[in-house]
Amino acid sequence: MNFTDFESKPVTRMAFQITKYYQIDKIQNSESTYKIYVPEDEYEQEIYFKAYEEPKVGDWIVRLTNKDTYHVTDAVFRERNIVPE
Repeated sequence: MNFTDFESKPVTRMAFQITKYYQIDKIQNSESTYKIYVPEDEYEQEIYFKAYEEPKVGDWIVRLTNKDTYHVTDAVFRERNIVPE
């Protein structure tokens, strides 16, 4: 087997960083589904996402499509994206 180098296509990701104002709940009976929301938000928007390690403040929620929303640690997100300081 021979490995060949391939360059990735540029991708624009929609994302937001988790702050202390968000509440994160693991969905019962699910191995990797969570929901995130702001408890004081009168609209109570909930976003469901996949995470394979516990999400924490400073990490990111990334949405590629409505069905493809997931957690990324801050370190990995900054490694793969240009984040303005």
